[in-house]
Amino acid sequence: MTTVSGARHGHTHRRQAAPMKAMFGFLTPQAKELSDPLQSAKAAAAWLRQLPTLDVIGRQQQVISVLDTMRKTQRVPDLNRIAAIQFVDAALGADRRQLIKQYIENSESAPKLADRIWQALWEMSKAFMLAYQSALDAAIQQSDNARWKAALPLLFVRLVHFHGTDAKLRVFKYERWIPGRWIELHSTYLRACEMQCDRQPMALPAAGAAAQPWSVEQEYLYVLLVHQLNTGNLSPTEIDWASSQLRAWSRRLALEQIPKSMEGFFVDLAGREGIVRRTGNDRGSMLRYLDTTSLAEGMDRAINALRDAEMTDQGPIAAINQQRLGVLRKIQPALAPTYHTELRRDPRTAVAVSARVRIGLSRICVDVGAKAEEAATESSTEQIEVYPVAGAPRPKRKAQVEDDSLAASLSSWSDPMWEVKDRSVAGLRIAATGGIGQSLTLGALVAVRQSDVEGWLLGVVRRLNKVSNEEVEAGVNIIAERMVAVTLSAKRRPNEDMGYVVNGLDMSTMGERFEGLYLPPPSRPDKPLAMKTVIVPTSEYAEGRNVILTTAHSVYTVSLRHLVEQRPDWSWATIQIVEKKSRDN
Repeated sequence: MTTVSGARHGHTHRRQAAPMKAMFGFLTPQAKELSDPLQSAKAAAAWLRQLPTLDVIGRQQQVISVLDTMRKTQRVPDLNRIAAIQFVDAALGADRRQLIKQYIENSESAPKLADRIWQALWEMSKAFMLAYQSALDAAIQQSDNARWKAALPLLFVRLVHFHGTDAKLRVFKYERWIPGRWIELHSTYLRACEMQCDRQPMALPAAGAAAQPWSVEQEYLYVLLVHQLNTGNLSPTEIDWASSQLRAWSRRLALEQIPKSMEGFFVDLAGREGIVRRTGNDRGSMLRYLDTTSLAEGMDRAINALRDAEMTDQGPIAAINQQRLGVLRKIQPALAPTYHTELRRDPRTAVAVSARVRIGLSRICVDVGAKAEEAATESSTEQIEVYPVAGAPRPKRKAQVEDDSLAASLSSWSDPMWEVKDRSVAGLRIAATGGIGQSLTLGALVAVRQSDVEGWLLGVVRRLNKVSNEEVEAGVNIIAERMVAVTLSAKRRPNEDMGYVVNGLDMSTMGERFEGLYLPPPSRPDKPLAMKTVIVPTSEYAEGRNVILTTAHSVYTVSLRHLVEQRPDWSWATIQIVEKKSRDN
């Protein structure tokens, strides 16, 4: 009986053990790995398998959270934890590439989504920089140990690599590093040199045997050079392609303590900025010299290859080759060892003139339209034909007052101010402080009204430089010195039963309305167009589409013809007048 009772008691004990094991499952090795996934590479691999496979941003956020927790709990990294960080780094390489691709695809069509993706990429690079910096500090303290010393080169490489990721993300947004970031980068590179880790090529073990090894110096050079792509006139797509070419070309470059020629660049390792073009007077023990001749030769070969391809390649690849050729020509002056002075078509004059700036087609139509309505009530001249092709009057500058100054002109303008810093027949350089122009983008349509010039000028932002979070500069290409805000409507077939006339307009023919700008010829001062053109929302443009354009005195049916220029939010197209009717007022 006792045996049976004992057996029954033992059986009951085993039945109770199962729920107890489930309750305290976090004490098992697998649960512990999931609670601290960075304790080893094996634990990191098991944890990564639990993360969502389709939600790339969500997976990134979880990794950031784990890295942040490790930093906040002040866990001193050991070699196993460092291996886990490197494993996660390698595993997320494809995710980072996918997010950059998604950012580029949405940068123009869905800017809010693109900003969210950019923020995820930036937070990830920052999290890895902090993790690698912590690991590097621990490794340096124990560098007398052979195993820790062997880990140093790769830690330096990955830390500088993520500085390069941050640099590329900043260039995407035309932003520049603050001096503190340069000091941090130079200090890291200098420490790697002191520990003789600067020229040892390393690759992440988990990246596979085919992974390209990089040295600290190569990664450092890439960071210096990618900032040179911040020319202000490249789109994210162009920057991404140019940076990939730059990464390949820069592998053959090296920093030298003694310059081999008078050309090229130098970097001050104790300074607060990146590379600077040599002047011949640069000397110092903390300077390192960079000859970019081999990089320039690589660009020349690529340019020649693309020129040759233009003669043979047709179809979609031809447009891609033409775009890449344009990119190389834009970045060539910033990277060539010899500086070639940019020859401008028209001379620029330095000024300090306050100005009003309106950004975007809809905002421009509102402001210009209000003024146009006032002018229309006072004049019987037909708006769409008000300016002939030749002999058009240029905007007149106001008479200068001797005691005029920038401060005085600013005080007479009520809305947020911009300043024109220089100008020519074809362009303006405008600047703003106080965060006014941070929404400005490359290719944006802007209207500028200078305090010393009558009327608005219409232009396109061709170059952008976000000096800081408060200050922005933009190079504006003038495309019109005169413009008229117009209302356009989709043209419908007339309906005799439903039609009624209001102010000379058959309302049955009027479809959905939208705003646009009519540009009387000649437009574009640098390359004049002797044809009538309009700027309309891109969503409304289709070649050959007939629309109704109404003015104070007439109703036009016009056909939208070939494009002069197109952006995601606006399209500039020539028009052909199909029909003209007078309005019976």
